[in-house]
Amino acid sequence: MIPAGTFKHKEGVRTFFTNIMERTEIINFEPQQYIVENNMVVVIGREHQKVKRSGRELKQKWVQIYTVENNLITRMEEFATSEEVT
Repeated sequence: MIPAGTFKHKEGVRTFFTNIMERTEIINFEPQQYIVENNMVVVIGREHQKVKRSGRELKQKWVQIYTVENNLITRMEEFATSEEVT
């Protein structure tokens, strides 16, 4: 659905989110917990989405890790698991 990869700079961020929005319908997106330590923010959450092409629905749990420098996000990593909704 969304290819794994490394997306760099502003154009990479645009590509990452464009891939998601073009390929899926987000039914629910729910950040559940925020952990802040120094210049790092960890967000734990879940989402429910529908793949536009196939109509399959997926639920994901994810962790996003942000590095913040000078009030700007300089790095973001995401780790996710998916399961198909039956």
